[in-house]
Amino acid sequence: MHAAAARTSFTVSPGGAGRVETIAGARHAWRFRPHFHAGDEIVQVLAGRARLRLPSTCREVVAGDTVVVPAGVIHRFEPVDGSGWAFSSRFVPPATKNAPADGPHDALGAQARALLSGRPSLHTDVEAIAQACAVSAGYLARAFRRETGTSLHNFHVLLALHKAKASLRDRAPVIEAALDAGFYDQAHLNREFVKTFGMTPAVFRAGWAAA
Repeated sequence: MHAAAARTSFTVSPGGAGRVETIAGARHAWRFRPHFHAGDEIVQVLAGRARLRLPSTCREVVAGDTVVVPAGVIHRFEPVDGSGWAFSSRFVPPATKNAPADGPHDALGAQARALLSGRPSLHTDVEAIAQACAVSAGYLARAFRRETGTSLHNFHVLLALHKAKASLRDRAPVIEAALDAGFYDQAHLNREFVKTFGMTPAVFRAGWAAA
């Protein structure tokens, strides 16, 4: 069962350093795409079991566990078995950066991320980015996945999703947020948003509007 078959609930509440977003999902075979968040994610597993995949490790989490996924870290949760799992996630308001922090040895990855963030559409064009980085497309793809745990295109989509979320927080219409972020149309944003966060952009926008 895919996350698109169900929906999470979403609320925004006051917090010490700003608004706190909370996503909750009843027991379901939740399987989210590899993604990152602008702030730390504090996940409580309420029922069942899930698998948390990080760039360099994988662990199982069970009912009663609380895990913290640091801001900017690519990760994904997926079911361990068919019985599914339930969760509640709170997101600490971000500091100044909303992308993975650059370590001392990832200049290539940083350059690729900068080039991705500057593209006007979601046509990733790995060949052009690799050429700009003065490496082969294959080398760039392997190095980027090794560093981040995901592909260049998936990361490109994530950057666009975060741009769309910023517009939706400011109550922009969904179609405007979609086109400004580089999605082909509103339906394209809807599909990617649900696949990543288990809710539609309209639900996310409504949560912020209610706050």
